[in-house]
Amino acid sequence: MSWVDDTTHELTSSNPTKNDGTTIEALFSYPLPNAPTLKTVCLKVSYDGGAFTPRHRHGNAFVTAVVLSGSVESAVNDEEPKTYGAGESWTENPGDIHSHSRNASETEPAVFIATFIAPIDQEEFVIFDCPACKVASEAK
Repeated sequence: MSWVDDTTHELTSSNPTKNDGTTIEALFSYPLPNAPTLKTVCLKVSYDGGAFTPRHRHGNAFVTAVVLSGSVESAVNDEEPKTYGAGESWTENPGDIHSHSRNASETEPAVFIATFIAPIDQEEFVIFDCPACKVASEAK
């Protein structure tokens, strides 16, 4: 998602993006003073019951995600999906394919935050891998 101005490192959008029961909101972006070629970006993902995010990747970012409420099914690359509840977390390495990400419930909402450690010049953080999908930066 192209939500960070690479010059000022300020969020360029504080308005959540909502699509098909999924809302993604930028929470913060900061350069890392002890690693000047890197920055950290945090997104809050809220799923309505039954909502999901299509297969995607996160460019050259390392990702940590933690579920705040509800339950989220997640899988990376060819792994089998695993269900994570509130307080549980997972990681994704640079270049991994986030092959499965959905609310484990058809009726209850779920919320998680994803924190990225990425190259300072990375602008897109949710890059869809299907030809019919748009890159998330177009959904500002």
